[in-house]
Amino acid sequence: MDKWLKRLAIASTFITFLVMIGGSLVTKTDSGLGCGNDWPLCNGRWVPEYTLESMIEYMHRFVTGITGIVVGIFSILAWRRYPRNREVRGLVMFSMFFLILESLLGASAVIWPQSSAVMALHFGFSLLAFSGVLLLSIFVLQRDKVERLVQGTVSPGFRKGIWGVAVYAYIVVYLGAYVRHTGSNLGCSDWPLCQGKLIPQLSGQTGIHFLHRVAALLLFVVLTIVLVYVIRHFKEKRRDLYVAGIWAFILIAVQVLSGGWVVLSRLTLYSTIFHSAVITCLFGIICYMCLQSLKGPERKK
Repeated sequence: MDKWLKRLAIASTFITFLVMIGGSLVTKTDSGLGCGNDWPLCNGRWVPEYTLESMIEYMHRFVTGITGIVVGIFSILAWRRYPRNREVRGLVMFSMFFLILESLLGASAVIWPQSSAVMALHFGFSLLAFSGVLLLSIFVLQRDKVERLVQGTVSPGFRKGIWGVAVYAYIVVYLGAYVRHTGSNLGCSDWPLCQGKLIPQLSGQTGIHFLHRVAALLLFVVLTIVLVYVIRHFKEKRRDLYVAGIWAFILIAVQVLSGGWVVLSRLTLYSTIFHSAVITCLFGIICYMCLQSLKGPERKK
């Protein structure tokens, strides 16, 4: 069973990641109402019209539905395999809750148009659902490596700090989604400066875009500090946090550069999708560090 459970873990993570990318594609192509205000039908039909917007929106709905089935099966099997493990039970409930919540929010956004502030939550809830599935998958895949990866505990200060980083990273993600849904992607039409200035006039779309840039820069600084800490303290005893900290730094560096690519390329599809993909992976790794910070060496029976 373990062999098939690991395969299902990989499949669940991959298809949930596709849902994230599909949501970004829907937003980028303005296909959110490609099926009109109908749900689950598409313009009153089960088979959508052959227009780009309707096909993108309908395929996103279809993949989301398949994801719910795959993740549901994976969750049930993981729960049965580890029935007494609180981590598994918690992650199953967490991922399924946010997967259902983001699906309901997506449906309500079609039926009842929402504000940009509410729509930005849709990406955030999807990100939490992905992170839950990712953490459950990592648990399954790393179960036989725990003793080697976790050979010591972490300080209360680091534990509180990394959870604070996760909360702040979520705020940065929300601001990025808000930038997209308010059409502020080019509020700063150049990079790394904004409207040719280090600090532009902080109003309208420019102010929204610049706020997201500053928040992302601060996240880069914070994750640089985390990198230095994990290299100094976790290289030998906590390989899980050591490797995750390195990857978090790499991804935030790529994320910052990809943000510049989005602006300089004038919002090409590839740049915006890549930008969303990187932040998805980055947030998942930060959540992994949060969960691992709660762990210590397992007691031998």
